[in-house]
Amino acid sequence: MKIELRERKLPSDNRSLYLEYYDKGGKRTYESLKLFLVHEKDEEDRKLNEHTLSHALKIKAERVLGIEKSESDSRQEEKCPKRVFAEWMDEYEAYVRNDRRLSPAYCKNVRCTIAIVKGYLRHIHRPRMMMAKVDKQFYRNLLTYLKDEYRNTKSPDNPKALSAKTLLLIQTSLNTMLNHAVREGVLAKNPFYELEVKEKFHKTPSTREYLTTEELKALAEVPTGSPATKQTFLFCCFTGLRHSDMAALRWKDIQKTDDGEVIHIPSMQKTKHPVIVPLGEQARLWLPERNGAKPDDRVFTNAPSLCCANRALKHMASKAGISKTVSFHCARHTFATMTLTAGGDLYTTSKLLGHTNIHTTEIYADVVMETKIDAITRMDGIFG
Repeated sequence: MKIELRERKLPSDNRSLYLEYYDKGGKRTYESLKLFLVHEKDEEDRKLNEHTLSHALKIKAERVLGIEKSESDSRQEEKCPKRVFAEWMDEYEAYVRNDRRLSPAYCKNVRCTIAIVKGYLRHIHRPRMMMAKVDKQFYRNLLTYLKDEYRNTKSPDNPKALSAKTLLLIQTSLNTMLNHAVREGVLAKNPFYELEVKEKFHKTPSTREYLTTEELKALAEVPTGSPATKQTFLFCCFTGLRHSDMAALRWKDIQKTDDGEVIHIPSMQKTKHPVIVPLGEQARLWLPERNGAKPDDRVFTNAPSLCCANRALKHMASKAGISKTVSFHCARHTFATMTLTAGGDLYTTSKLLGHTNIHTTEIYADVVMETKIDAITRMDGIFG
């Protein structure tokens, strides 16, 4: 049976949420969730809708995975074949590795997650635990272990606790793996959906380090042993390109239009979405000479690797008297904040950055508002 979450617009401009069930014969039935999305007028409304939608998706997940307190649960567990959890994870890793659609980075995350879970099984002296024992209590204890006991031992002299971002990544990878087990019929249900909200790892607000206009000027003037890093970094500060998109940029991607030159990237390296960015005067200053290069030639033939660039930027920032942690991705944050500070609207800035979700861009709007408030406060201080 297929289940879809639907919404119906009401005369009040609010929307009611319901589930639509499709059986094998194509017959549809409906279940009202008695949940409503309100018409968004401010940030409070948006947060309320996010909470409501999250609750609705949880109900849908419970329906899909059959997490309903009924007698069918015990019967379903009896039907599941008896499998050793560690052995099944090995099979899942092989399945992921052979799927050409998945990136090497994703496959690495899966390998790391499996290695950590196996480590936990050894920690509790149950290396050959059966899959039927992967229940709510097991999941809860595993998350507690990851948060309070597990340490990253890449540096034996300095073992560190996992960051909030890494904990969330492991939880997400594990959920994907267990959901696959449910679809395969080797696990009755994913116990993650039975945990309380407070027991799960959640996304933490991330900081966006960016450079002010004064800091950007100081960085442009500082001497460096890696002029290619300075050139590519400042070019990205005025275009918002990621390091990967800058390194892949070709001369044919810089096109002339009626409104001037633009950078046209048919498919961004990360999102696979197209983006068009106007090429301003400041960005042109950091473009290399073409010198007869062909349209398919790369623009930045001497672009340093991301690792080398970040190392050089750290030294440049120190020489320029900048105390912030400056990395190459800081260029993208700088472009976003400068665009919004200069009066660009949120939607336009989102399109220039190639964001697939405007909520991602809203983080920069909060940063810009803090800057504006600080400016007003300083002005108040001047006039006593």
